[in-house]
Amino acid sequence: MGNIKLKITVEMVETQDPVTTGNDPERMDDGSFSMVLAHAAEFDISRLENVMLRTTYPALRTTISEYLEDASKKSQ
Repeated sequence: MGNIKLKITVEMVETQDPVTTGNDPERMDDGSFSMVLAHAAEFDISRLENVMLRTTYPALRTTISEYLEDASKKSQ
């Protein structure tokens, strides 16, 4: 088995999508997770950091879970 490469990409882009309601990120069709903040949060570093952490956590957990599932299948 080869080495494991971890690759994380984070994007912040302007959008016309509606603001996310609630505290949970939305899983997109491509497997990524996203949240849309109101324009007023643009310079609120604490809010940006909090939402970024809440958005990346499910992505990390999902990736780890899927990786371990695939790895266990390979080892059987």
